[in-house]
Amino acid sequence: MLGTSAGRLLAVVFSAVLMAPAGASTAAARDPLTPVWVSPLKGDSDFSAIVAPDAKNVWAFGTTRSAGKAKPLTYRKSGSTWKRVRLPSGLNGRIQAADASSASNIWAVGGGSFNRGGSAYLLHWNGERWKLARRWKSALPLTIAATGRRGVWVFDFSRPRALHFDGRRWHKVETPVPVLNAAARGKTAWASGPDGYGKTKVMRFDGRRWKLSNPDALLPKHTKESMTFFGEPAFAGENVWMVAHRVANRNDDNPKIESFLLRHGNGRWRKEKISSASTISYTPVPDGRGGLWLLTSKNMSDQNGDLEYDLVLAHRTATGRWNERFLGHVDEETAGISEFVRIPGTQRLLGVGSVEPPGRDENAAIFELS
Repeated sequence: MLGTSAGRLLAVVFSAVLMAPAGASTAAARDPLTPVWVSPLKGDSDFSAIVAPDAKNVWAFGTTRSAGKAKPLTYRKSGSTWKRVRLPSGLNGRIQAADASSASNIWAVGGGSFNRGGSAYLLHWNGERWKLARRWKSALPLTIAATGRRGVWVFDFSRPRALHFDGRRWHKVETPVPVLNAAARGKTAWASGPDGYGKTKVMRFDGRRWKLSNPDALLPKHTKESMTFFGEPAFAGENVWMVAHRVANRNDDNPKIESFLLRHGNGRWRKEKISSASTISYTPVPDGRGGLWLLTSKNMSDQNGDLEYDLVLAHRTATGRWNERFLGHVDEETAGISEFVRIPGTQRLLGVGSVEPPGRDENAAIFELS
């Protein structure tokens, strides 16, 4: 039940941890995470991404499957409900990622056979309708970052390369490593991706080229048995926030995973204190007041290959004070969240994902988190 920003990271991290014999105890019976809206579509469906450039423009993206075929799915919030919006015809597969810099500059990337580098497409919302912006026959675009009035970064995970649209022309730009997570604001962009040696590199675009950064130096020293993963960057004021995961003793029966919250400001990285030993499973979401919202996972366990955990909403104030609230238990037969956002101008948090009642199809769902 994991998608987009959280899923890309956790699928890699937990495959290293939970494929070994589980060391965590089974999570105690808890109230399940429940949605506030479920898609009425027949067949399987799920949401993988959500964007909210302003309070009146909230979009959810995902996939609907019927008769063995998958097609991209897009809904727009309308009052208290959600309405499906038509996409260009002839598209297959899933929406993999979406981002927006304004209500008239929303981008989404999708396609089929992503695991084989198959056909992919890029969609753009100009404030009035969705248009097909580009197609690729051989590419693996897993993440995008909208920027400026009309711009976007598209990252091809099959090679260390990005495509940058500046609002007028497309440019090919080399990156130090293939990019898995990225975010942009103005002419600045941050990204992370694996180097193929058990580490994830962090990089920054300074307006001219991509350069490596080094927050890894703040983490515990690497060993042959450890791996490091960095999540998606988040801009908050003059700072950039990222979550790092260190998987230690990955080949043991009891591997250990530890999360770290990192902040970049005034030209250097700092490691911030977190509220507990919970795994920070999702990209930090700025609260608009100098603080952050985070979703964390507690009491994780691996039951016959299925990940179970308690989902907890954590808030860090601008002064570094933390508080937490239990949201619900997640397992393979209840619900899962792929991504969450704050509605601008409010402290309201919405998450997207899916629910899968026993014996029934999976359905795309919206969750109220705050």
